[in-house]
Formats: sequence, structure tokens, C-alpha cells
Amino acid sequence: MRRLIAVSLVVLLLSGCAVGPNYKRPGVNVPGAYRGTSPQEASQPAVESLGDQKWWEVFQDKQLQDLIHTALQQNYDVRIAATRILQAQAQVGITRADQLPTISAGAQSFDQRSARQKFFPAFDTSAHQVDLSLASAGTMWAGIRAIQ
Repeated sequence: MRRLIAVSLVVLLLSGCAVGPNYKRPGVNVPGAYRGTSPQEASQPAVESLGDQKWWEVFQDKQLQDLIHTALQQNYDVRIAATRILQAQAQVGITRADQLPTISAGAQSFDQRSARQKFFPAFDTSAHQVDLSLASAGTMWAGIRAIQ
């Protein structure tokens, strides 16, 4: 009975892959360029977009550009903001480092000699230990990266 169910299940699954004997692939009209510029657009001279220009160069006033340059050099609030951005980027780097595997190793050894006592003879003790550890939270972080 089990064999009959297994064979019929395999036949049913494989029948989904079968294509009729008179199958012909349908024709599809595909554009020449899916993304990016077409050959006609590429041959035309590029006009620089307003979004690609530096914001202070959009204004063609030399005096205004000098004032903007002076303000950027002498504005301490901008420097503080830039420093905070660098600090935040460093903090992100530290936080992302927790996602990487951790490797730790250690070694320990000690020798001990006990003196002869009234009821016990003298004896030597030695202990040696080597530790190696590899820890990773990869499966959890892979799921978080997939969400992002």
C-alpha cells in the first residue's frame, strides 16, 4: 500500500513537469534597453542635472559663494555636527562588529609542591589547561540582514 502511494505521488509530481508534444515557445517583444539609457539617448550630450551639482555652485553669485565658504569654515555648529556624525559612524562600526564571529583563546598552567606533613607525604601537583572558543550568532544576524 505504501509503495502504491509513493509511486502515485512521484507520478503526480513529475506530471507537472511534462510539456505537450506540440509546444512552441511564444514570441516576446523585448525592448532594446531595459534599464539605463537607450543608444539614441547615449549619443546626445548629457545635460547636468540640478541634483548632480554642488548646492553652493548652483548660485552663480561669487559673493554668495564666498560667504558660504566663510560660513562653512567658521561655523562651529557645523563642525560639532560633523563630529557627531563621525561618532555615530564609529558607533555603528562597533555595533556591527558584534555581528562577526568571536574567537577567544587562553592557556593556564600551574605547578604546586606540598611539604611533608605529619600524616601525609610530600607530593607534587601539576595542572595545564588550554581553551579555544569560537562563537557566532550568524543565523540570527543573517535573518536581521535579510529584513534590512
